[in-house]
Amino acid sequence: MNEDNSNNDWNIHVKYWGTSGSISSPLKPSCVTQKVIDSICTLIKGGHLKDIDPSNLESSVAKMVHDHLPFSSKSTFGGNTSCVEINTDDCLIVIDCGTGIMNFGNSLELKWSAIQKDERKGLILFSHMHYDHLFGLPMCQSFYDANNSFDLYGSEKVAANLIEFFGQNSDMANSLYPPILSKIKAIKKITPLEENYPLVIGATTITHFALNHPGGANAYKIECKGKSYVYASDHEQLTETDTGLANFAKNADAIYMDGQYLLSEYLGHSGIGSGLPTKRIGWGHSPMEWCLLTAFAANAKSLHLGHRDPNRSDIETENILAYLKGHAVELSKSNQQNCPEILFPHEELDFFI
Repeated sequence: MNEDNSNNDWNIHVKYWGTSGSISSPLKPSCVTQKVIDSICTLIKGGHLKDIDPSNLESSVAKMVHDHLPFSSKSTFGGNTSCVEINTDDCLIVIDCGTGIMNFGNSLELKWSAIQKDERKGLILFSHMHYDHLFGLPMCQSFYDANNSFDLYGSEKVAANLIEFFGQNSDMANSLYPPILSKIKAIKKITPLEENYPLVIGATTITHFALNHPGGANAYKIECKGKSYVYASDHEQLTETDTGLANFAKNADAIYMDGQYLLSEYLGHSGIGSGLPTKRIGWGHSPMEWCLLTAFAANAKSLHLGHRDPNRSDIETENILAYLKGHAVELSKSNQQNCPEILFPHEELDFFI
């Protein structure tokens, strides 16, 4: 289970295209400038500029950046909203169509241009219909190619909303977008998920679990050849440890959960970034410390925290990751239990299970 698998030794390949929450949040120009300043200062203070080889300038600078700069200085977690690509031997699965799906579509077009029409199939699972999980759908180039084939799945309510959304006389869709939805030819079928009935495609099984979120939401578990990945974004736990979700995700190789608030921010004791303290109880997201407790209860091997607050900076996210890793170690000692790997997935991250 890792982020680099050159031997193709995996059963589930997860790729993150959008992991920001609520609204897309591209880096501001001032943030980019500050990253450049921080990077130069870090390299000067560390005495690393002497390592630059003028005769091999680009590669030596690249190595210096790779070896000596923290992720928050040399890169970004990204600002596109929820979209996760999952591949198994049997199928291509996409969960949610936030703004990250545009980059997914561009990547898919390159891959699918070299394969036969009857192999160009995928399915899309919607957790729920909030805009940050839906709004990128008409921006995905792959959906306009009639040679591609996608089936859409969601709860009964979500499926009904999608059918209305794509209807030619939908006031909602025609108000939000130009008249382009009728040109989306790759979406072949919209199907409501049946309770207690999993989707089975070859050796891949997909099950769902109801979450606590305004308007409702679904978690999904993808299982293949003894490995499992759980996507459980947009869920407000009613207790510090959610035993129901923990049982659904039992022994998962990776579980993706809310990374939007710390407990102090959730309770309104502190603000996010430069924002004022605001009580966020009832907003539909769990504090990260509670997500960690549920991951422990599930005996998950890895906890992925996404749906980041759009006001959160990269360096703040990196600092929170360090805090949560330390907290997890303490919990592991007190519980005498294995500590899950914790990460904030960045856009374009590949994770192999």
